[in-house]
Amino acid sequence: MIYTFVNGCPTEERKYLLDFKGSLVDPTGRLSSWKGYNCCQWTGIRCDFHSGHVISLHLKTPFASNYWDNPKILSGAIHPSLFNLQNLEHLDLGYNDFSGTSISPQLAKLQSLSFLSLANAGFGGEVPVELGNITTLRHLEISVGSSLSLNDTALQSRKFAGWIRNLQSLEYLAMDSVNLWMASEHLCNALRSLPNLREIHLADCGLSGTIPSLLNFTHLSHLDLSSNPFNYSLLPAWFQNVSSMVSLDLRSCGFDGFSIPSNLLYRSNLRYLDLSDNSLEGDLSFLLYQSSSIANLYLQDNSLDGVIPPFFVNFTKLKNLVLANNYLTGDIPFFGSALTVIDLSQNKLTGNIPPSIGCLPLLRSLNLENNRLSGKIPDTVSKLARLEKLKLSSNNLTGSFSLSLIDNLTQLRELNLSSNSFTINISSTWIPAFAHLEFLGLSFCNIDGGFPAFLSTQYSFLDLDLSHNNIVGKIPNWLWDLPALEVLLLSNNQLQGYLPSVISKGFAFVDLKRNKLQGSLPSLENSMGLLDVSENNFSGPIPTIMKADSLVLSSNNLTGEIPSSFCTNTIQIQILDLSKNNLRGTIPPNLGRCEYMTILNLAQNDLQGEIPEQIGNLSSLRTLSLYGNNLQGSIPSSIINCSFLEVFDVGSNLIEGNIPVCIGELRWLRILNLASNKLEGTVPAFLLGLKLLQILDLSHNCLSGPIPINLGNLDGMIHESHNDESEFASLVPVIDTVYGNKFMIWDQVTLWVKGRPSSYEKIFKEFTFIDLSNNTLSGQIPPEVGLLKNLNALNLSRNQLSGSIPESVGALVKLESLDLSANKLSGKIPSELLNLAFLEVLNVSDNMVSGLIPQGKQFSTFEASSFAENRDLHGSPLENRTFSPGFDGKGIPGIQEELDNREKEAEEEEDKMKRWWAVGVGLSYGMGFATVIAVLCFRIRWRYEYFSFLDSLMPHLFGRH
Repeated sequence: MIYTFVNGCPTEERKYLLDFKGSLVDPTGRLSSWKGYNCCQWTGIRCDFHSGHVISLHLKTPFASNYWDNPKILSGAIHPSLFNLQNLEHLDLGYNDFSGTSISPQLAKLQSLSFLSLANAGFGGEVPVELGNITTLRHLEISVGSSLSLNDTALQSRKFAGWIRNLQSLEYLAMDSVNLWMASEHLCNALRSLPNLREIHLADCGLSGTIPSLLNFTHLSHLDLSSNPFNYSLLPAWFQNVSSMVSLDLRSCGFDGFSIPSNLLYRSNLRYLDLSDNSLEGDLSFLLYQSSSIANLYLQDNSLDGVIPPFFVNFTKLKNLVLANNYLTGDIPFFGSALTVIDLSQNKLTGNIPPSIGCLPLLRSLNLENNRLSGKIPDTVSKLARLEKLKLSSNNLTGSFSLSLIDNLTQLRELNLSSNSFTINISSTWIPAFAHLEFLGLSFCNIDGGFPAFLSTQYSFLDLDLSHNNIVGKIPNWLWDLPALEVLLLSNNQLQGYLPSVISKGFAFVDLKRNKLQGSLPSLENSMGLLDVSENNFSGPIPTIMKADSLVLSSNNLTGEIPSSFCTNTIQIQILDLSKNNLRGTIPPNLGRCEYMTILNLAQNDLQGEIPEQIGNLSSLRTLSLYGNNLQGSIPSSIINCSFLEVFDVGSNLIEGNIPVCIGELRWLRILNLASNKLEGTVPAFLLGLKLLQILDLSHNCLSGPIPINLGNLDGMIHESHNDESEFASLVPVIDTVYGNKFMIWDQVTLWVKGRPSSYEKIFKEFTFIDLSNNTLSGQIPPEVGLLKNLNALNLSRNQLSGSIPESVGALVKLESLDLSANKLSGKIPSELLNLAFLEVLNVSDNMVSGLIPQGKQFSTFEASSFAENRDLHGSPLENRTFSPGFDGKGIPGIQEELDNREKEAEEEEDKMKRWWAVGVGLSYGMGFATVIAVLCFRIRWRYEYFSFLDSLMPHLFGRH
């Protein structure tokens, strides 16, 4: 082909580039220079100096923290004309957005290509095998990137091992987050065929099995196989012999339960090592063999223990040391002076923060959070002039600390001193030298007085936490106008006054609970993540404009009706807690339009009317609490559509009718409270088919009939929960900020446990409870109750149950409260109940049980009221036993034994008393003889008793029996 050159640019190639430009979307005009005849002068174009052919097209989007929001991103399609640039050697389209398109096989036409980067450009589908025909490639980068790999058309390469082996010149390979799981078996052989590889980046590719051996790679310097589920039993031995390696990244590779071999780093020249987020055990002694070349060491999120060895001071090139979230103990040692990042958080370190920490002039980040450090913060922290992050929260630091000590830290961006045992002193006139704080954590710091004035000098706040202090006065108005502030935590203080009538800024989270704020609630004109103003003194109606994802307004004095505007086109609320107020009226049917609602808590108000059928439209609902209102009617059958419901609490209302069958279809239900209503019918057997149920309260209704026997279906009350996601049930995370703050809303339910009402805000996964009391249930207590080995409390009182107490109740080894009072139970109290070591409350009063009360163990702690009103029940703690007419208990096993023991004890006591009388008479003979004679002369009966006593005493005095 003959090219026509115009000012050094081939005309045909200029046309190809313009065709390519025409298929792109360029919102910011990055390609505005693509005009005129000399394409060699266009942005991103480089031509051969002699021939003028286009040899480089570099259109990688300039760096931005969030590429999706970067306005400079190019998008659109790849025009086929691009592949006619036969002399192209360098092609970089990385970090653009070509989502929805596949990588074209026509790339193989570019036979001169040595550099190809399509990284994070949104391509999907299958990687074409034709790439293996570009044998000139030395650099291949088609990584997806975590921010772009969530679409449904994510990249994959099922034939990776076949085409990659053809690229014999390849030196750099990066295919992070490309699905290569089908290539796992042949990956090792495929990579061995590429002896020139210097860098391999295959993170998060779904690889499994064995880590490929790369022992013969004499030039390999960088290896990243992180986030692949290898589940390897130990680290491959070949690592120690690859002396060319300078960077090794094996984080999140499933290494489980083994120690790092001591010779792993023998003869190593590593500068970067990342073994984080595995389950590695043992200590840090393997580092002893590491040369001083190491600069970046990441071992966080493992199970390493022991002390931090002192030889770290010899690592003179170490810059980043991250050992967080392990089990390291002991003191903090000396470190090399080149360190810029130290993260030892979430360990078990003790002792003081060493003053030597001030001898690290390059330190930018110091994180010692969540340890057991004590003593004071050393004054030497004031010498860390380059420090940007100082995190010392959740330790046992004591004394007092003045913030003026860190006045020299002009670069400070994050400061967290929360949850220690010291007092923070803040001068009202102090103005720090730093002015760009983004995060400040001073919760639980015993701060007194008014709102800290220095905060008004900080305009870059993203996250401010002053919760759990003693701050008084008003919230300053300037705080609501800080341009970057997203998270504001001021809960548990003594703040007073009013909020602005309108909050126009869209916060991510505002927590003002447990203060003394008053007045009306503000309108929220811009969408807020979560607003929590619970437990204050707010009054008046709820504003109609409350644009928030989550609202917690409980425990105030709010009045009026629930606005129907909560769920509109502009407001789609997810969490709504209006409990413990004075709201009236009905539940708005419009709430059924909140399709994303997960928690709806309207408990303890004065709501009336029926539960609207539209509640059934809340298909994402997990918690529905309507406890303590005046709701009438029946439970709507539409509740069956709330298929993810975990908590259903309509206790203490006026609900009528039978328990609907639809409740038996809520298979995720854990808490069901229908107590204190007007429900009729029987206890339906389908309720006992709810396998996850851990709390069942049907008390104070009009239920009749027997207790169903299919108790063995209640798996949640039989087996312990092994869910480690949370300590608590139905924990709902609301927001997780970049600074680690997690906010959550807890399920709430009011139960009668251990004889008294208790309001639970945090329902432990292990807490299980059944209350069927105050009904008219009849029949026997089914023996199957003994299957509920995880049960903590059982209340069947005030019914008409008959028969005996099942011996199987003794198998409920976790039982803490058992109330069977006010029934018609008979027979004995089973001795098997002595096995209930955790039993604190027992009540079998007002029945017809008989026989001897089991003695010993926890039964010795129960009072007589636990057994009262049982005519033929005997034994401690009942003091006065009453028998039926003509019954004295003799000859009855157990009772006869008790009588014999008491008679024997009385004889022994009488014997002791006689001995003491003998001693007393001897001592008082000289002094009291006249008194004795006078007494004996006073009454004849006393004389008779006295001489009878002497007759019985003689054998004891003279040793004759």
